[in-house]
Amino acid sequence: MTAGPGGLSSKHGPALDLPGRFMILAMVMLAAVAVASPVAYPLLLDGFYAPRLLAFVHLNTLGVIAAILLGASSQLIPVVLQTPLASVSLGRISFWFFIAGILFFLPGILVTWRPGLVLGAALAFAGMVLYVAVVVLTLRSAPHLDVVSWHITLALAGLVGGLVVGLLLAVSKGTAALGASIFRILAAHATLMLAAWVVVMLNGVAYRLVGMFTLSEDQLWHRTAWAELFFSAGGAWLLAGGLLADAPRTVLGAGALAILFGQLPFGAQLLHLYHVRRRRGFDIHIPYVLTAIACGLLASLLLVVGFVDGRSMNSSLWVAIGWLAIGGIAISAIQGFFYKIATFLVWLHRYAPVAGRTRVPRLEDLYDRRLAKTGWIFWVGAQAGSLAAIFLSNRSLATAAGIAALAGLGCFLVNVARMAAHVWPAMTTTQDAVHGGVPRIGKEGRIS
Repeated sequence: MTAGPGGLSSKHGPALDLPGRFMILAMVMLAAVAVASPVAYPLLLDGFYAPRLLAFVHLNTLGVIAAILLGASSQLIPVVLQTPLASVSLGRISFWFFIAGILFFLPGILVTWRPGLVLGAALAFAGMVLYVAVVVLTLRSAPHLDVVSWHITLALAGLVGGLVVGLLLAVSKGTAALGASIFRILAAHATLMLAAWVVVMLNGVAYRLVGMFTLSEDQLWHRTAWAELFFSAGGAWLLAGGLLADAPRTVLGAGALAILFGQLPFGAQLLHLYHVRRRRGFDIHIPYVLTAIACGLLASLLLVVGFVDGRSMNSSLWVAIGWLAIGGIAISAIQGFFYKIATFLVWLHRYAPVAGRTRVPRLEDLYDRRLAKTGWIFWVGAQAGSLAAIFLSNRSLATAAGIAALAGLGCFLVNVARMAAHVWPAMTTTQDAVHGGVPRIGKEGRIS
């Protein structure tokens, strides 16, 4: 399985403004998540249906995770499929619907402002449906669909299912229309969005990205990848469908067990790729991805335990599982992969045109590696602390975990700012202390 010419810079990739606008939005929202974390983490003890926690959760899921996935996949999907996006213009339009939806939806859910909630949900729904349409049309014109392409395809199905259920929840918010079934429907929505879309998409993307980053693409275990996809996607849909149909606990347990059976080969696959990698040496994306793998295994194991043990819907166990999926899996993987994707795209935009004519920085010199390691340590501490706080019902520990999350995300965002500073030619390309005396390039491209 090859990445195509130029890796992420394939000739089929869209103009960088399309993924870039989604990524900028995600970083702005991630900054809001970081600032809110010390106050928001204690809300995890109140249960996911509390309005303020729901707002914080959707700030993470819609504002950060969805924005990153939409932006990064707009760049990666054409590379994977070796086919240009069906319509870059529709992709840009989808962004404006999406951002408008977030600006209405988040305040609407925070203060239970039903008109804003419904309008925001409809706008975000429209934006994401446009994105799905562009990707589906692109998939139809692809010459070949491999295991990564099928991850993307089935992830899109999960996204559509999650959006439909989420729109139903948004329209019924503040009414008694769904009655006692609302908790099952909320759980089904979370399962489709997190397990059927986010996890399946991240797993497929990870195969391609890790292979490119480590020069081990030809070492991918294809049968293992197919088995992982079968269990991950099948288990997510079985669990979500069972929740919507109020199926027996055995059905729900089978779905949870299938999700676990998907995470096990996924973890083994990535450990294998790292073991046989041809590009040795420390790489900051690896500890973040290993953290995501560990959290995925733990979340899926707890999911099985929850159904086998017959935990009630208001048990803190479900909050822990949901938070592991959001912070432990998705946000961890996003930080790790963002370091690689963003540095590559920044280097491509800023330094590729002058490479060969003058010395240019290496990809890993576009950010502070020591700061990145510190950020990862704080982030792991935040995930462990928040999990302990949920099970112990300890607000002080939850606050401490929120402060650790602020520190970890703060380190990451400072590095994002350092990477972004390289985009504008008016700024110096590097600092001597970081790049070992790399020449400076001014506004006119002259070397000083």
